[in-house]
Amino acid sequence: MTNPSAPDPPAGTDRTTDVLVLGGGLAGLTCALQILQARPGTDVLVVERETFPLPEAAHKVGESTVEGSAHYFETVLGLKDHLKTGQLRKEGLRFFGSHADNEDIVPRLEVGISRQLPTWTYQLDRGRFENVLADRVRAAGGILLEGTRAEAVDLGPHGHRAMLRGARQGTVRTRWVVDATGRRGLLKQKLALREHLDHDVNAVWFRIAKRIDPERFDGAVTEAADPQARKAWLDRVASNRWQSTNHLMGPGYWTWLIPLSSGSTSVGIVADERFVPFDSVNRFERALAWLHENEPEVARDIAGSRALLQDFKVLRHFMHGCKQVFSAERWCLTGEAGVFLDPLYSPGSDFIAIANSYITDLVVRDLAGEDVEKRAEGYDHAFLGTFKGSLATWQQQYALMGNPQVWAAKVVWDTLAYFAVNSLLFTSGALLDLEFMGSLGAPWQRYQQVAQRVQAFLREWDAVDDGAVEPMSYVDLAAPLYYRYNVEIVVPDGPAALRERFHANFRALEQVAVELMRGAALRAGVDLSPADIDPLTFDLASVLEAVPQEERASRRSARLVGAEPAEDTGA
Repeated sequence: MTNPSAPDPPAGTDRTTDVLVLGGGLAGLTCALQILQARPGTDVLVVERETFPLPEAAHKVGESTVEGSAHYFETVLGLKDHLKTGQLRKEGLRFFGSHADNEDIVPRLEVGISRQLPTWTYQLDRGRFENVLADRVRAAGGILLEGTRAEAVDLGPHGHRAMLRGARQGTVRTRWVVDATGRRGLLKQKLALREHLDHDVNAVWFRIAKRIDPERFDGAVTEAADPQARKAWLDRVASNRWQSTNHLMGPGYWTWLIPLSSGSTSVGIVADERFVPFDSVNRFERALAWLHENEPEVARDIAGSRALLQDFKVLRHFMHGCKQVFSAERWCLTGEAGVFLDPLYSPGSDFIAIANSYITDLVVRDLAGEDVEKRAEGYDHAFLGTFKGSLATWQQQYALMGNPQVWAAKVVWDTLAYFAVNSLLFTSGALLDLEFMGSLGAPWQRYQQVAQRVQAFLREWDAVDDGAVEPMSYVDLAAPLYYRYNVEIVVPDGPAALRERFHANFRALEQVAVELMRGAALRAGVDLSPADIDPLTFDLASVLEAVPQEERASRRSARLVGAEPAEDTGA
C-alpha cells in the first residue's frame, strides 16, 4: 500500500527537515498532508511506531465524523473520493432514552433524523482511513518512517533535534516539530503542559465482525408486542437507523453502536464512574454482563456472535486539557497530544481539524519568512478558548442521561448550536480569521453566555422533572430549522454577510433557549410568556416556588419539549 514516489531514507541516517511530525495516526497524517498541500515541496517527515498497512476495524476509537470534521476531510484535504467510495455515509446522530427495562427499543424516546441531511458525514473505519492517509502523504512528497518512535526531543531557539529509535535510528534536526503522539504526549510531558479536568468518565469499546442493526436486533426474545407500533416506528425514518451513530442512554452512561465500512460494528460503553464503576465493565465478560442488565437487546445480539469479537479496549479519565498547544518557538501539539474532550458528539476530529489548520498556517507563513510570534500567541489563545468554552457541554452532564425529556432537550440545543455556530465557524474559515472573530462583538459574547447558561439550566430542570414522556416519543433532527442550518454550514458568504448570519443565528438560538425554559415550566404546570424569560437569569426553581404546589399539580403534563422550538423559530 505504500507509494514509492517518496522513498524512505536508510536506517541509521541522520537528516534535516522542515517539519517533523511525531506520530502517524489520524492527527499526525492529516497535519502532514495539509502542510504538503498548502506548501508543495515542504520537507515533511512523519515518525510512526506502527507499521502499515494497519488492520481494518480492530484499530482505534474515533470512528464517527460530524459536519466540521467531514468538511475538513472532504474539502480541505481533498479526500471526498475515498470517503464516498471507501467509507460509510453516516445517518446522523441518534439517541434512545431509557424505557422500563429496555427490552424493546420501539417505545424508547428517540432523537434523530427522519431523512438524510444535505451535508454529508461519515462513519470511518480508522484502519482503512489511515492507510489511505499514509499513501496520500507519501504521494504528496512526505517521508513516513514506520516502526519508529521519537525517544527524546531537544527544543532550541534555532531548531530542534529528535532522537529516533526502532526500525529507523538516528537524529533528526528540524525547524518545526508537531507532537501528534496521542496520549503519550511527548512534548506535553517534557514541558509540563498537562491540565487536569474534572470529568470522571471512562470508556470501554470493542469491534465485532458483523452488523448490529437496532431495527433488527439478533437474539430477540419474542416478536414485537405491538406490530402496528413497530411498523409506525420503522416508517417514521425514511432511510435506516443502522448507519447512524446510535446512542442508547441511561443514568450516567451511553452505549454507542457505530457501523464500519469493513462490515464490523464498533460498540462502546461510556460512563460516569459515579453511576457505572469502571471495574464493572473493564473486561469483555464484565461489559457483556453489564449490557445484559442495562441494554439487553445489544447484549443478546453480541452474545450470539462472540466468535466474531475482534478486540477490546479501555480508556480511563479521557478528558484532559493543556496549558499551551502552539508556540512561536516552532513547536505545536495536535490531536490527543494536546487536548481531548469527550467522545459524545464526536468532537475529536473537529479539534484535530482546527489545530491542524492553525499549525499549517503558522508553518507556511514562517517558511515564507514571516514573523509568526503574535499569530502563534493569538491562535493558541483562540484554540484553547474554544476548547474551554466547550467544556460545559460535557462536564457534570452525564447525570442527565437518565432523564429522557431533559436529555432530548439537551440534544436539541447542542445540535442546533453546533450547526448554526460551531461547525459554521470552521467551514466558513472564521476561526482562522482572528480579526473577523473580534468583529462579532457583543452578540457573540452574549451568545457564549447563553450557551453556558443553558447547560446549567438543564441540570436545574433535571432536579425537578422526572423526565416521563409518552412511549414512542420522537424529536426529529431533520425538522425545518435543523435542516436549514445544516444546509447553511457550507454556504459561502463574504465577511459582512457572514457576520450578519452569525448574529441572526445567535438571536434564533436565544429564542430556542427561551422556548426550552418555557417548556420546562409548562411541564411543571406553569405557563409563562416568552417575553417573561431572560435565559441568562431564568430560575426554574423560583418560578415553581411562586405557584402553589396544588395548582401546579392539576396542570402538570408529560408534554414532550424538544420538537416545537425547531418549528417555532423561523424554520
